[in-house]
Amino acid sequence: MAVPRMLWGKYFQYERDGEAVLLDPVGLDSVYIDSGEVDDLAGVPPTATHEALYGLGFTPGGSTTDRRAALHDRLRLLDLYAAPVRISGLRVVLTDRCNMSCTYCFVDTNSGKPDMTKEELSQGLQFLFEQNTGQAEVSIQWFGGEPTIRFDLMQYGDQLADALADRYDVASVRRTVVTNGALLTDEALDHFVAYEYGVGISIDGPPAINSANRLLLGGQPADDRIRRNVARFVEADGLHVGCNLTPTAANIGRLAETVRWIIDDLGLKFIYVNTPIPTAGRWQVDGADLARELYEARLAALARGGMLFSVLDRAFQALDTRRPMLFDHMQGDRSLNAALLPGNQISLCDINFTEPSFLYSPNELRADPGLLAGVAKKVAPVPECEKCPALAICGGPSRNEQVLVGGSTPDPEMCTFYTSTVEIAVWDNTGVQ
Repeated sequence: MAVPRMLWGKYFQYERDGEAVLLDPVGLDSVYIDSGEVDDLAGVPPTATHEALYGLGFTPGGSTTDRRAALHDRLRLLDLYAAPVRISGLRVVLTDRCNMSCTYCFVDTNSGKPDMTKEELSQGLQFLFEQNTGQAEVSIQWFGGEPTIRFDLMQYGDQLADALADRYDVASVRRTVVTNGALLTDEALDHFVAYEYGVGISIDGPPAINSANRLLLGGQPADDRIRRNVARFVEADGLHVGCNLTPTAANIGRLAETVRWIIDDLGLKFIYVNTPIPTAGRWQVDGADLARELYEARLAALARGGMLFSVLDRAFQALDTRRPMLFDHMQGDRSLNAALLPGNQISLCDINFTEPSFLYSPNELRADPGLLAGVAKKVAPVPECEKCPALAICGGPSRNEQVLVGGSTPDPEMCTFYTSTVEIAVWDNTGVQ
């Protein structure tokens, strides 16, 4: 993708086939300019195009030297803050035991560590509900390892959650489970239906793709079994069933094909693509390729009546709403999804469970709610962020990514990914206004 040129030292001008789009990287306004207007803009001002742009707020002059400061001013103006105010959801890591051995898994599975106990689960859920007294909803996501290995704890936790919701006047409990789909009993399916579960099944593509990274512990693929269980999930009434798709070396280059297979062959209409997690201190995928493929996969899903959600949507939402989309570590109401771990610990980051700086006991968080700020994102942490068109969409690496890459400087592939997503979004019909 071509590097955008600068206009008046503060706007990015994307050009393609003689046409252009202007983007304000702080205010997130964008405007389409046809080929004649591009030529007119290059003339001596004030031309008709200059005057039209002035009327839309694209003006020369003013501060052009510190976009990072301008973004922070805008965040204050919009009352957008990086520090969470409470924990409204828990990813409950019941066990690290798993019936599969996926090469890219970010969880250290089958380590021999003890599973969560009923007492630890009770204390964690007690903390969650008391922190959300009178709220409309809390969320519980069962996670592992493979969480269905401890289906008994899921049953216990769901019953307890109903009792706690009544005690603390919480209107509803949103329950989800992330599973590889290889284990499904009739009892578990009935339970999921009774509690109106959201089910996220981790699948990376057709059998040839899926088996490249996802095999049973004995080394054999489980695709036939998973396909049968997916069909049972889809046919059950009252379930919301989707797919969790992880970009890997096996499916990069084939994401659109993978999405078509998931929708057409499996019947799953909702697909969530996981954000690449830096391993060994770096991204393992090409950022520009991933951005392009996510867009192609998004179109493939829409063409089949499905929906694909990914970090690419941050660019679309930011341009559509003119609001920065920087704080992916928390919900729109400034609440946080955290992780409840065996050993009576809560990780403020629901992905990187083992990072000590994120770990606290429920009692520590009760005593000092200000500890939640420990996961807050520092916006645009390095000077290079000022020159980036994704300034108000990416804003630099999250605290989790900073820990994983070992510093505040973002991975180059991460930067390439976000700048590529911005270019895609401004040329898409939803981005050009």
